[in-house]
Amino acid sequence: MVDLDLSAWLVNFIHICVLLVFIIGLLCFFLRKRYIRQLVGLKLMLQSVSLGLILTGWEQQELYLSQSMVISALVIEAVVIGLALTMIIRIAKHAQDEKEYIEEV
Repeated sequence: MVDLDLSAWLVNFIHICVLLVFIIGLLCFFLRKRYIRQLVGLKLMLQSVSLGLILTGWEQQELYLSQSMVISALVIEAVVIGLALTMIIRIAKHAQDEKEYIEEV
């Protein structure tokens, strides 16, 4: 394992960046009306959590544990994003079918 020694200000800066990306994702998720932008906000939040897990594992010298947690989180994230995209497609198709039905009547 490579012994990487970072200064304290750099580690604090990375923590602030992780928190900032999570807050941006949270705002994007709750303040945007379009589904794809909300999905991007969710993705930002999940990626910041993964980065935070890796940084915390590096600080605690438990890289194997943090890597296994990140891999588990990535698998869960892929399933959640896949389901969300499927739901977005179904909602858009349903809205289009409903609009066509209203125009016929």
